[in-house]
Amino acid sequence: MHVNESVWKRIVWLYGLHTILWNFFFAVSYYLLPEGFMRSSPQVAVGRAVVSEDSFAGQFGLTLLFNIGVVAVLGVVLNCNQVRGFPVGYLIPIALGVTSGLILGTNSFAASDLSRVTALDGLALGITIGGLEMMGYILVIAATVKLGIYQYRSWWRWSGEYKAIKAMRFRDVRLSRHEVYSLVCGVLLILLGAYNETMMSLGAMPSRAPVP
Repeated sequence: MHVNESVWKRIVWLYGLHTILWNFFFAVSYYLLPEGFMRSSPQVAVGRAVVSEDSFAGQFGLTLLFNIGVVAVLGVVLNCNQVRGFPVGYLIPIALGVTSGLILGTNSFAASDLSRVTALDGLALGITIGGLEMMGYILVIAATVKLGIYQYRSWWRWSGEYKAIKAMRFRDVRLSRHEVYSLVCGVLLILLGAYNETMMSLGAMPSRAPVP
C-alpha cells in the first residue's frame, strides 16, 4: 500500500500519526507523571553524553552521529523489511512520537529546563530543533520505502512458511525524482536541527527580536 503511494502522501501520513501520538503522550505525561520521569531513558542519556562535550565541534559531531548515524540510518535499514506491506522503518517516527511526548511532558531534557522559559520560547526551540530533526527523519524514511527487499507475513513468526521472501535485489531499487528530493531535504533538515541543538546547548541561539 505505502510503496505505491506518492512520497508526499507517505510524509503526510507519517507526520500526522507522529503528531497524534506526540500530543497524546505529552498531555498524559504532563498531567499524570512526575517531572523528570524520563531522565533515565536511553534517549536522554544520549543527550547527556552530547552536552558533556565543551566544544561546538564535539557536540555537533556527536549530535550528527546519533541523529544521522543511528536514527536516520536505522530507519533506512528497517525499511529494507516490510510486514504485510507495512514498512518497518515507520516504527521510528511512531516510537519517537511516544518518547518525545513523554520527555517534553515530564520536562526530562538533558540540556534545558523548560520551567525556566516562556511558552513561546519553548515552542520556538521545539520547532527549530526537535521539529526540524523529526521532519528530517520522516522525509528520509518516507523516501526509502521502496527498499522493501524482504517481505514478511507476520510480525513475530519468521521461520517455516512465514520465512521472509526476498522480493528484489538492492541494486534493483530505483527511487523516483520526488523521493530523491525528499531524501536530500530530510538530511539537510537533520543537519540544520543538529546545528540549532548545538547552538542552544552552548547558549548561542538567537533570542526573540525586541519589540520596537
